[in-house]
Amino acid sequence: MAQNNVLSFLFRPKSSLGRRLLWLTILFVMLAQIIIFLPSASAFRGQWLQDRVQAARLVIIGVEVAEDMMVSEEVALQMLETAGIRAVRINRDGISEIILPAPLEAGSNIMVDLRNRSIIYSLAQTFNSLVFPRTEYLRVQDDLGSSSTDFLEVVVLEADLRAELIAFSVRTFWISLLISILAGALIYTTLLYVLVRPMRNLSIAMVQFRKQPQDPTRIVIPSGRNDEIGIAEKDLALLQKEVLQALNQKARLAALGEAVAKINHDMRNILTSAQLVSDRLANSKDPKIRKMGERLVRSIDRGVNLSRTTLEYGKSAEPEPEPQSLSLFLALEDAWLDACTNPNCKVAWTNNVPRDLDVKADPDHLYRILVNLLRNATQALQGSGNLHAEITSSNTQVHLQISDNGPGIPGHISKNLFSPFSATASKDGFGLGLAIARELARANNGDLDLLETNEKGTKFIVKLPVILR
Repeated sequence: MAQNNVLSFLFRPKSSLGRRLLWLTILFVMLAQIIIFLPSASAFRGQWLQDRVQAARLVIIGVEVAEDMMVSEEVALQMLETAGIRAVRINRDGISEIILPAPLEAGSNIMVDLRNRSIIYSLAQTFNSLVFPRTEYLRVQDDLGSSSTDFLEVVVLEADLRAELIAFSVRTFWISLLISILAGALIYTTLLYVLVRPMRNLSIAMVQFRKQPQDPTRIVIPSGRNDEIGIAEKDLALLQKEVLQALNQKARLAALGEAVAKINHDMRNILTSAQLVSDRLANSKDPKIRKMGERLVRSIDRGVNLSRTTLEYGKSAEPEPEPQSLSLFLALEDAWLDACTNPNCKVAWTNNVPRDLDVKADPDHLYRILVNLLRNATQALQGSGNLHAEITSSNTQVHLQISDNGPGIPGHISKNLFSPFSATASKDGFGLGLAIARELARANNGDLDLLETNEKGTKFIVKLPVILR
């Protein structure tokens, strides 16, 4: 049953990694058998010749025990045919003596000296006997045993040797093929359960997850293996979980965008009504009221703009910046007034930025960046503490460092500080402020990053293009 399964698997038309692995295993085993075939055939040839020599020795003993060492021609031919030889000759003390002669056909002969066996020569002669058949005789010589100078010579037909070699080759081929198939089946079965099947399961899991990435049941369950397959399973499971979380977050953002779209219209109407009231206050004759009205107008204008661009953020697109030359000192002061509006705000603010330092940025974008940073700092200081801004570099870019002496940002928040909806220390916050601030800074050819945070305080750095004077 197992053999039938292997054969049906081998000749199934559809290709697969396992089938190719099985075919390659059989091929490599066959190649190994082919490499060792010629030495095996050479050893078989040597043994065959040695057997003829041993048969000749027995023939000599039979002749020597015969009366007057004479045997009839019929008996001699029968003995030679039984031994598979054509003639036997011995050489003692330099005297050559034919023991059993037989009629020989005309043909060349080759000397084979078993007393001096060369591996290379034996391999070459074996190859010639198989590939280039010749109707000639082999004169095989070997020690006679009585003296180092005495030798025995046996004449055999090379065609007989070739026939035996061909039969040996056929037997070797079928045995090698059987060994290759069995070895391939064993190796394939082992690799099937160790390598191929787990890889196939991973491939199927990826295809199923691609079809339904929002289905948590499609996430692969690691088998607990400690090898490369186990690592791949764990990484794939982690990747699938991250993709699923990203898709869920995307769905929540889509739902949030839809909700904001419904709120946006009413919010803009409310802000428009407030803007009319603030315009009247800005035209008041009372200087204090007029100043407050002007400030209220700017705040409401920013609220209108923020309401208008909220949907654009949901579409992952902030409005294109309109860079202008701005005083960084005044921009910080303007942002600070809106960041510390709570009457309980007792934060000591220090602005060490030079008054004549100008940056190139969109005014609304720069305001949103700075007010986000300053408002977060005042919330972290919980109404009291020190907050200051200074310039650490102003070559091609301004490096604005904003520092506080608050308790620092917790580690689990700082890891995803600039990711939307994932990092906020305030229970009323949504984790959008810093994500928006970094996006705006990069849109203005700058950047925003966390420099350091610990129990002694937090430092942020804002990079913006500088206006060279």
